[in-house]
Amino acid sequence: MRLAILGLAVCSSVCLAEPEVEQSVPAPEQKAEDKSAPLDAKIPEWHLQFEPSAWYAGISGRVRIAGAPASSGQVAINDLHLDNPRLTPAGDLHVRTGKWRFTLTTFFFEQSRLQTMDVGGQLGTVNFVPGNQVYSKMQQNEFQPVVGYEFWRRDPEASDAVKFLGRLEVFGGARLDDLQFNFNQGAAASEQSEFFGQAIAGVKGTMDIGEQFSIDLETSAGGWPGSTDYAWSWDITVGFMWRPITNVGVQIGYRNLVNHFHRGSDSDQFAYDGGIAGLFFGAVVRF
Repeated sequence: MRLAILGLAVCSSVCLAEPEVEQSVPAPEQKAEDKSAPLDAKIPEWHLQFEPSAWYAGISGRVRIAGAPASSGQVAINDLHLDNPRLTPAGDLHVRTGKWRFTLTTFFFEQSRLQTMDVGGQLGTVNFVPGNQVYSKMQQNEFQPVVGYEFWRRDPEASDAVKFLGRLEVFGGARLDDLQFNFNQGAAASEQSEFFGQAIAGVKGTMDIGEQFSIDLETSAGGWPGSTDYAWSWDITVGFMWRPITNVGVQIGYRNLVNHFHRGSDSDQFAYDGGIAGLFFGAVVRF
């Protein structure tokens, strides 16, 4: 009897006891995912880059073609009014693998003019005096294959506020020019076509700023020695690129190319000492 009473007392005390409240522990706050690229991330390399462009270029200098007496001098391009600038199709194709770069650069220039002459002279068998109308046409098509090697490089660093990639390259190759001049005055006509090849060497510097902007500066010189047949040239180009899309962009720049071409002697001499220069603009596509 006493055991039964004691058991009832223990059960009642357990049942009447206030249940212990379980305290909930707050879940740890999740940090937002950081999707920004680290500053020391390398700018992605490209392997193929195509740059179709239009070159608003004009020519200058002096010209002489075969057929004129040996005593005849050269005629100034601006006297023929061939120096007016015009849009010229041009382009570059670059292939990069490691430190090596293979590039083909080209342009196709053509200019013509019917001009009432202010001076006299002779071009081939075409004689003219002030007041004569002379039709002149000049074409220059150039192909420039080169191979470049990167000898200095500066990759982006963690301390950069803006990612910056710089490189310097040396390159060598050839400059191939196909030239043609045509002149007409009345029934007289004269023309000459010549092809010149040169070995060239140069330096190119490139600076990529962030993911969107690039600046290129390139200069080269070349020549082919000879006593009566020779050629030499000097070229400088600066370009600015903006890529709003990773692999597609636009560019604008300036190119100045100076040429000296000579072939033959006396009455068979061909000579064109001049240059072509102007602004260019176009697209940039990378793969």
